[in-house]
Amino acid sequence: MKEISLAENAARVQTMNELYELDERDKPGPHQNTFTGLGVEIATYRKFAHDMAIYKKWNDKNYPLS
Repeated sequence: MKEISLAENAARVQTMNELYELDERDKPGPHQNTFTGLGVEIATYRKFAHDMAIYKKWNDKNYPLS
């Protein structure tokens, strides 16, 4: 595994803390006070956004789905 620099790690930590707050994990709920699954949720969101961009491209060209 590639070793990351101190600056890269600090940026990663800052991003995860921002996502933690956006997801309101500091409030009562099933993922309260944990980072568990947060990275997976973001990866899923990014893939969904990518897939939607492809869908929009072809939908704008009126290409039929079936």
